[in-house]
Amino acid sequence: MNTKVLIVLIAVLMPAVLSRTRRYTKMQTNSLHKIRCDLLCLDRSKEAKATCKAQCRSNEQKPGTCPVSDNPKWEAACVEACNADSQCDGTQRCCHHSCGSTCSEPVDLLTVAGLPAMPTIEEPKEKKRAIVIRWSDGVGDAARAVPGPVFYVLEEQHHLGPKYEEIRLGEWNLLLRTNKTKVSLRNALKPGRWYRFRVAAVSSSGTRGFSAPSPPFTPRRGPRPPPSPKKLRVRPLGQNSNGTVTVKLEWKEPRSDLPVMRYKVFWSRRVKGLGGELDSVLVNHQTVPKDQNYIDIKDLQPNSMYFLQVQTISQFGLGKLRSDKASIFYNTTSTRNDPAPEPLQRRDTKKIKGLSLQKIVWYNNKLKARISWQPLPNVYEQPGRYYVHWKASKCNNPKKQRKEGLTATTELTSFELYELEYQCSYKVNVNSAPRVKKPDSELNLNVPSCEYFKRKVSNNTMTCET
Repeated sequence: MNTKVLIVLIAVLMPAVLSRTRRYTKMQTNSLHKIRCDLLCLDRSKEAKATCKAQCRSNEQKPGTCPVSDNPKWEAACVEACNADSQCDGTQRCCHHSCGSTCSEPVDLLTVAGLPAMPTIEEPKEKKRAIVIRWSDGVGDAARAVPGPVFYVLEEQHHLGPKYEEIRLGEWNLLLRTNKTKVSLRNALKPGRWYRFRVAAVSSSGTRGFSAPSPPFTPRRGPRPPPSPKKLRVRPLGQNSNGTVTVKLEWKEPRSDLPVMRYKVFWSRRVKGLGGELDSVLVNHQTVPKDQNYIDIKDLQPNSMYFLQVQTISQFGLGKLRSDKASIFYNTTSTRNDPAPEPLQRRDTKKIKGLSLQKIVWYNNKLKARISWQPLPNVYEQPGRYYVHWKASKCNNPKKQRKEGLTATTELTSFELYELEYQCSYKVNVNSAPRVKKPDSELNLNVPSCEYFKRKVSNNTMTCET
């Protein structure tokens, strides 16, 4: 009976133990420990200081006493989650028991002599465009007689939004370290965010850890609408077969208090009104994702003046903030059907990148392979046209290996290769021109055996040649 209980206990605890084991296999980045080592080696010579710090970080001995338990919950699994204090976060120590080790908080950390007192942080105040944060230094506490200097580590966590929601707060981030008990922060906090702060006092003897978090704080100045996109530029992509023109409108992302949610692009043809001035007859618009800083505008009329605009849109709570529209004029008279002169550029900028296999599909005893690639940033000769070539380089059955390859043309950035054979290796190229000395891209494609697809599709009517 006891054996069964032990097996069940091990099965329950093992996933958690293994996750902790993975967590502590590497030395943890610990700002408190780093500062302690800096203070411990403060008086060493320049040559000896680096060696002193390295030894301190590898042989860390944290203050406090490990908890004592006759039957710790990790003991049943007999796993060593750590080997040294330096592998444990914050103030935790590597505590050994009869059948393993775990990272645990010391039981007497708040009463250990010789450590600086745990600070008490005050509510942040905003004064003259600066955020002032104060905390106690432990004066009057028994721990005030700490030998050597004391440094304070200030951390922050925050979330975006008009209302404070503790569950949305992010990870703690190091803000600064100082030997003062007051800091004045300028331009360190962003509008539209809620912040919390905590502070820890560190000496060469160690630390009692971080204080309780401060009350939540948000700067008085709310977020401003985002700025307009920067550096608008129009690139001609050539004339289409129906006589219309395609251009690429590009811009730079502006710096903003809030993350960009999306862009909105407007374009309109300008014609002369009754008074002789230019008027817009029809305004077109399209939404562009936040991570895309360009758009291809198609079907523009030749020999016409167009007014192009781009607007930045951010979200704050349930509301949206919109920038002013950045604008540029463009005359399609300058767009000819002849190839435009190619700008000076690095040799590899015309290479087609990101050529990859998406999936191999079996349907009705036929094989197809879908491939995709990244669009070229600049194509003048034939906008959006790609030349796909594939040829078998090796087949298990030589009779199935064609001497010549297959070629196809597409205006998309994906394509389905056809007439593929089982157990053949193919060399696939996607090029920006029909004839190239060296391929713009290359992909090796290996087609599995017929038996592989038969297992996948579970089709009893499918037969494979022997």
